[in-house]
Amino acid sequence: MLNFIESYPVRSLERIGDSVLLRGESDCLWVYISSPDERELKAVAERLTGTDRAFAAIEEWMLPVLVQGKEFSWELSLTRLVLPEHITFPEAPGSPLGPLSLDDAEYIYEHSLYQKVTRADYIRERIQAGPSACVRESGKLAAWLMTQDDGSIGVLHVLDEYRGRGYAYDLTVYLIARLREQGRLPFVQVEDTNTKSMNLALKLGFRKDRRIRWFKIKPEDVSADSGGYC
Repeated sequence: MLNFIESYPVRSLERIGDSVLLRGESDCLWVYISSPDERELKAVAERLTGTDRAFAAIEEWMLPVLVQGKEFSWELSLTRLVLPEHITFPEAPGSPLGPLSLDDAEYIYEHSLYQKVTRADYIRERIQAGPSACVRESGKLAAWLMTQDDGSIGVLHVLDEYRGRGYAYDLTVYLIARLREQGRLPFVQVEDTNTKSMNLALKLGFRKDRRIRWFKIKPEDVSADSGGYC
């Protein structure tokens, strides 16, 4: 939530006891919630309106209070993993790494497995705003990685013909170093079905923190739902 606030417009920020309700806009108008217990979460839920539909990084225990039988337009179930400070890596990975270019955004979007929940302009924005890394083979983009709007390491992709060369490992180590140079805590959010990314995170020493959901709630008037991710 703090990473998001540093980089994107905040529409509203409310304190309810020890809880926080944040509405902020990046590629979408997102709702972030931090709450210590169900009692306060119910008070937060009373502040939500019909326009609060896209929810970011919601802890799984919060869902029964926030959703209450509503239907999802889409949802992602993930595990957040955090890298402890004491874990370090060699400074220079073996792959020839470099930053992504804004011109790479469309290509990355075309090869994304998450086209239903992202946009090319969002990818372009993240290349510009946050650290990124890629490997090019004979001038062709072969593998890439960047940060999401909440500061998490993500959008990792290695083209099929370049897998098995350790690119995913090298890119992640490189980005961890860049984040630490900025005084940020490296963390990832891995979808439940993504066993390769989970295995990589655990190999690098990331530790499981909590289970979270990203989701969009259908409006009561289903005909008003655009069908998109926002």
